[in-house]
Amino acid sequence: MTEIVIDEFYSKGNTYPMIVNFQNGYPTDNLQSDKCLLLEDINNSRKSIATELNHIVYAGEEEEEDLGKNFILARNKNTGKVRLIEISNVDAKPFTKTDLEASQLIEVSQLELSRKFGSKKNKQYMEQREKLKVNEQTVSDQMQNVTQTITEDQLDLSSYNKVDSDDFYVPKINRDAKKVEDVYELDAILTTEEYEKIYSEIEETDYLEKLHPFLKSIVTSANKLAQQHSVLAVYANTLLTLYMTLMKEITKKSFIACPHSVTLNEIVINNFLTHTNNKYGRSPQYRDKSLCYAIVFIMLINNYKLDIEELCKQLKLTPRTVATKIAVTGATIVTNGSKKVAQLKLPLSKPALRRKSAKF
Repeated sequence: MTEIVIDEFYSKGNTYPMIVNFQNGYPTDNLQSDKCLLLEDINNSRKSIATELNHIVYAGEEEEEDLGKNFILARNKNTGKVRLIEISNVDAKPFTKTDLEASQLIEVSQLELSRKFGSKKNKQYMEQREKLKVNEQTVSDQMQNVTQTITEDQLDLSSYNKVDSDDFYVPKINRDAKKVEDVYELDAILTTEEYEKIYSEIEETDYLEKLHPFLKSIVTSANKLAQQHSVLAVYANTLLTLYMTLMKEITKKSFIACPHSVTLNEIVINNFLTHTNNKYGRSPQYRDKSLCYAIVFIMLINNYKLDIEELCKQLKLTPRTVATKIAVTGATIVTNGSKKVAQLKLPLSKPALRRKSAKF
């Protein structure tokens, strides 16, 4: 095989070589050189070519070079000089000229003939075609008027996007905390102003008498519960009650989640219920969220512990249901004598299996 040495290389530049394939036609010896129009797409820098041959317009876009580039190897027989030239391939398709006015005139003539001499069925067909015609200018004006009145509303979809995450079901959690006190920070649950306002609203009420028995025993056993812990106790009691409330009660317009505090009632409704068509609703995910939050609050006010059997007894829940919720909070289930207790300690526990859906 003869070895060829490339002397010069020409890349595509000002001179843009192309190999053009004319569809439905073949160039002959009578083909003469003529001007053509070379266009460039500003988006992808691809070239398009257009020319007229024998009163027929041919146009085409250069092919993509995803797999490689195309080259022509040219050798001068006299000097033996070899050149490598980069090229593009174009398939030029024929386009016939259309006289729009003439076509419209023919259509009008057909309509008039159908009205005068056509059958009943043909007249109905032509009338239906006329009704289906659309005036582009009228439609454009109508769309412009409509778009001027459109406003943009920004929706907060963050809760929907992370509903399949474990963090959706618990308050703000620091899984890298060095101390158990820093796992759930009280100031991250409510602000200082909210703690003070809620406490001032419940202080003069009989909220202690309305607490669930096991929650009431936790509050009364403490010598003097801190202000923030008192608020969390009412918060947890409200969420436990909400978890056990039927949907037919929640959908009522008169539904109140927390009768002891207007502020806490608003917080619970905004974070644990949905509001559509002037009605309150609750998905299974939000119902589970209320129980998980309540478990966290109870552990925070009870030295980071929770009696599982007592919670199951009071709320008539199965131990498996409660254990699933506890696993999300990061707490560990330990055996204390004959009782099973959930304890928040380091390192935080992780669920043994990853949930395949947002549902427990």
